[in-house]
Amino acid sequence: MSNVEVFNETYEVSIDPVTNVIEVIDTTTQVEVFSTGIQGAAGSSLISGAVNPPTNDLGIVGDYYFYTLEPYYIYGPKTNTGWPATPFFQATGLTRRHIHTQTSPSATWSISHDLGGKPSVTVVDSADSVVVGDVVYIDNENITVEFTGAFSGRAYLT
Repeated sequence: MSNVEVFNETYEVSIDPVTNVIEVIDTTTQVEVFSTGIQGAAGSSLISGAVNPPTNDLGIVGDYYFYTLEPYYIYGPKTNTGWPATPFFQATGLTRRHIHTQTSPSATWSISHDLGGKPSVTVVDSADSVVVGDVVYIDNENITVEFTGAFSGRAYLT
């Protein structure tokens, strides 16, 4: 036991070295002050990589894993026995594009695609120089690109 002065009042104080409980006693009231409790478990983390499925040496229990190559997957949470066998989320088509290769020179390119709608079109010739043409959207899966002269190259649709 020892004495502590608080706001000009003297109190008798005892500290239990095992439980870290501080007991303050005056003549009318007994007050117990407790120290901070045990720290809780670590929270989950999102880790990423190009290993699919994730190997059990990656991460800790409670973590989630993001597979960074297409198709993108998210696994988790990791348990004491390892990662789930299948991902709980799959994202495909996040960077969808269609590449049309025009092997024979032509002034009109007919392009079929599965992107739906009216994608953006960038055309390059065989020297990888950008060439501007008139894009005509036939329907949601077919376009033509018309040029002033015939050439070969690639069209990138996104």
